Amino acid sequence: MTLNARKSPDYLKNAVIYQLFLRPFTPDGTLKSAMKMIPHLAELGIDILYLCPITEADDDMRQEFWSDRQKKCGLGNPKNPYRVKDYYRVDPEYGTEKDLKDFIRCAHEFGIRVILDLVYYHCGPNFVMLQEHPDFVKRSSSDGSVLNGLWRFPELNFNSSDLREYLFRNMEFFIREFDADGYRCDVADMVPIDFWEDGRRRIEAIKPDVIMLSEGTSADGQAYAFDLNYSFGWEALYNVFAGNAPASEMKRIWTSYRQKLLPGARFIRATENHDIVNDRARPDAVLGWKAHNAMLAFNFGLDGVPFLYNGQEIADCTTHSIWGNRFYGKNLMIDWSNALTPQGKMRFKFLQTLISFRHTKNIFSEGSVSWLENNNPDALITFSRNLPEKNLIVVINCRNISVHAEIQVSGHRISKPEILLNHGTDCSLENNVL
Repeated sequence: MTLNARKSPDYLKNAVIYQLFLRPFTPDGTLKSAMKMIPHLAELGIDILYLCPITEADDDMRQEFWSDRQKKCGLGNPKNPYRVKDYYRVDPEYGTEKDLKDFIRCAHEFGIRVILDLVYYHCGPNFVMLQEHPDFVKRSSSDGSVLNGLWRFPELNFNSSDLREYLFRNMEFFIREFDADGYRCDVADMVPIDFWEDGRRRIEAIKPDVIMLSEGTSADGQAYAFDLNYSFGWEALYNVFAGNAPASEMKRIWTSYRQKLLPGARFIRATENHDIVNDRARPDAVLGWKAHNAMLAFNFGLDGVPFLYNGQEIADCTTHSIWGNRFYGKNLMIDWSNALTPQGKMRFKFLQTLISFRHTKNIFSEGSVSWLENNNPDALITFSRNLPEKNLIVVINCRNISVHAEIQVSGHRISKPEILLNHGTDCSLENNVL
């Protein structure tokens, strides 16, 4: 019998996720100030807010416990949000427990769900439980020293039943006490899948319609534990729109992920997140505003769950850093004045339109994908979304030049095309060729 991906909450089908990284989101980087921007995100049409870690980060200054990226950034900030000191405490940098409760309550009033970030693969060297529970981290069999995993952080020991229970209660804590709606799970593939499955059972007992987003691509993750995975195709997307790879590369990437994961598996579709903008200039700055619009249209047209990042909706070009905040790298913040520029206003309206399609036209959330042949596979991405009663054709030009192309649409019920979104194209239909 073929195993399919789990059935997820109905609201996820046509949802759009927005990653809100507090540090660059507002000048002071706090929950209180971010809460004032929730009406802006509601106007955009966001359904789910994903907050980067708000738990207390480790402030250990010893650089042997810093990742290469942390050293390279040159900001000198010891507090990496993904190196946790206390899993139950809200970091004072962001505010208080009351501030987090108020933020989630405000989002709910606007019909927006909030998911938090779980960082369970590793911890900080000053993890508050280490003195009482030295077995909570992996240790050398020869001398008992702490074993550091990737990025030089102590690796949590999932052979410890006490650690598992501690983390299960942590998952329950933010659902029960703060009314969080689920979690994004950091480096999920490095944590045993049975832990995530048991954790889900625990939080579903409190809130049955929670969602779990895996930062991973494991083949069995969506059998029960997770509702959706990351898809790591964004590097290919950059290469295609930069002219370093043919447009047909996106079909190859899509096919490889579909073949790997369970039938019905869901992916996020992103052009940016906190890791991407930390490591490279933003697409609006490098590829240009029009190219980024085309990338966004591709992600919204394809199957999966669209995923936006801090300031994309106003075409923000500011460089962000995981370590930049009001104390370090103060200029690494969203430039909200861009919302008043022509490009910022047009991007906001453009995304509103795409999100509206997602909410109101079920072909965007439920239609299958068929890749269409065209006579310019270097420049054009062409595919259809299909329901029994209708088809939707998506055509994306990945080059900053005019292209004339023919697209094979045989088998699609198209007589007089209805154009939902048109940016500088003309089309006609003749003999099953568009």
